Amino acid sequence: MKYVVVSAIIFSLLFGSYHLSKSRTYQLFAPIVSHVKTDKPVVALTFDDGPTATHAQTVLDVLSDKDIKATFFVTGRQTLENLDLAKAIVEAGHELGNHSFSHKRMIFKSPNFIRNEIEETDKAIRQAGHIGPIYFRPPYCKKLFVLPWYLRQEKRITVTVNLEPDTYERTAEGMVDYVNQGCQ
Repeated sequence: MKYVVVSAIIFSLLFGSYHLSKSRTYQLFAPIVSHVKTDKPVVALTFDDGPTATHAQTVLDVLSDKDIKATFFVTGRQTLENLDLAKAIVEAGHELGNHSFSHKRMIFKSPNFIRNEIEETDKAIRQAGHIGPIYFRPPYCKKLFVLPWYLRQEKRITVTVNLEPDTYERTAEGMVDYVNQGCQ
């Protein structure tokens, strides 16, 4: 009986930690934003990863044509490898956010690993010309204990998502329908 109770406790802790790590609306220690309530018909458009030479300029051209501003959650590595593109994003009036240096999951990592991932990316973002606060989005939106604790110490805000059309839809029409349904 003792082993059953211990097994049940361990299972509950693992199950709870798993759900906590992937929650888009809650984290321990630090503030998290998944959406902002407003009466206005707006969408906060964000892009993760990159910037990459393959897609960034195309996205910037479309956003410019439509007069749309967005936030690009960039990785430090890609920002340094494509610094001219990162600068172009800033010069076009878009915001850069921190998406870690290497895009590795930030759970079960040391405080030093987390600090280096965030601080090195912040430096790259500043090199690109971004001024003002730098928001943070964890890779895959995964976080558990150490990352939120670090963010709280640094007075940083975690920004996640409430809609992920590219995760669930593969066509432009499907993404539009997904977003329209999610915004109702």
